[in-house]
Amino acid sequence: MARKKEKTLRQKYDAYLAARPRLACLLVGVGAFAVLVGLYLFVVFSGFGSSADFIYNQF
Repeated sequence: MARKKEKTLRQKYDAYLAARPRLACLLVGVGAFAVLVGLYLFVVFSGFGSSADFIYNQF
């Protein structure tokens, strides 16, 4: 008797999003927005937004 292969989690996820394209678009948009907010917060609070003299004096 042949053993039936179960779907992997990735295959289930892909099938779920293929059936719901609006949700897939929303997830991509939220992910891109989160990355942009993270980059903004990193630049603002890390000191990379400071003057070049301040950055060079740290090394």
